Amino acid sequence: MQRLVMLYALAGVDCIDVAADGAVVAAARRGLADAVRLAGYGEHRNLGLPWLMVSLNDSEDPHFRKAHFDAAHCPPDCDRPCEPICPTAAIQFQAPGQGGVTTELCYGCGRCIAVCPVSTIEAQSYLVSPEAFPVDQLNQIDAVEIHTQTGHQAQFTQLWQRLQPWRPYLKLVSISCPDHDHVVPYLKDLYRIMAPLEVPLIWQTDGRPMSGDLGRGTTHAAIRLAQKILAAGLPGYVQPAGGTNGYTVSKLLELGLINQAASGAPLREILPNGLPTTQWAGAAAKTSALGAKTISGIAYGSYGRSQVLPLLDAIDQELQPWLGAESSNQRTIGQRTPLSTDLPTNAASTPWPPLHQSALDRGLTLARQLVGQLKSDCHFLSKRYG
Repeated sequence: MQRLVMLYALAGVDCIDVAADGAVVAAARRGLADAVRLAGYGEHRNLGLPWLMVSLNDSEDPHFRKAHFDAAHCPPDCDRPCEPICPTAAIQFQAPGQGGVTTELCYGCGRCIAVCPVSTIEAQSYLVSPEAFPVDQLNQIDAVEIHTQTGHQAQFTQLWQRLQPWRPYLKLVSISCPDHDHVVPYLKDLYRIMAPLEVPLIWQTDGRPMSGDLGRGTTHAAIRLAQKILAAGLPGYVQPAGGTNGYTVSKLLELGLINQAASGAPLREILPNGLPTTQWAGAAAKTSALGAKTISGIAYGSYGRSQVLPLLDAIDQELQPWLGAESSNQRTIGQRTPLSTDLPTNAASTPWPPLHQSALDRGLTLARQLVGQLKSDCHFLSKRYG
């Protein structure tokens, strides 16, 4: 998590979505701090850092589940197709009948369930409780994403009411919803439930959840749903998700769904952040003419993770001499301390590996290739690092 956040912060993303878990948020904050120190943000403060978003669900949702099985029930002669198909190596066997799912690594894609020859693997769903998130860490988050489904007005209303203590800390609200015949009237109901809303709103069109790394074609469902929501003219901004991948931008450009005049501008410049309720409502209407038929961003989940995942351990080993124990400092838990631009004292005497020979360079290149399709002003290591 920490290195993943660091890489995409350096690549210039606007927002990073993580689980609503105190330990995960603390790791993400450390990743942002590492990006600050490595990139020399002290010299480029105008670039800013991505906002940190946490995800919640109002009911059962594929994003909130974990695979589970008892390895003792696996046939001794099973060829274990679940193991190589797992995109995060969450399934590992130490010996026949020994092993299972590492819960912290599983993000619930369900691919192992589909290939299990004896149907031993099951999905265990869970609800994230806002009350379980540490109150003293609310000032470490900037935004919230709520996963919902058509017909869940009552569940959404209950969750929104429970988020009352969170609202003073939020700069942005995102609603993620899959397609349905009645999705547009449902989203209109959600807007009425949330009104008055004093921060920008994003409608995230969850076309085919957690599938972006499976193949080019998975992006089509997300784009079709984005087109449907754009045509409905709902107040707010539209962002494709669920199946997005390296093919998404070219397809959006082909369809004329990207406003190229605004691409590259930071999220906080595009969105009317911090406006009072009446002004925000007006801003939503004002921007509808500009963005009525264009998306305002793209959410990359499994695809973005898959691009750099094989390099994260090597990057961590490379950076230890430079970031050292400071990178693992737990002081970010419970307080939003300023992100230091200083490297550890021993860094000055530690030779910086040539950037073109490093795993960090390869990871940043991959991250930049993804982000740079929409943003030309990507963050990167300053020249003094190679």
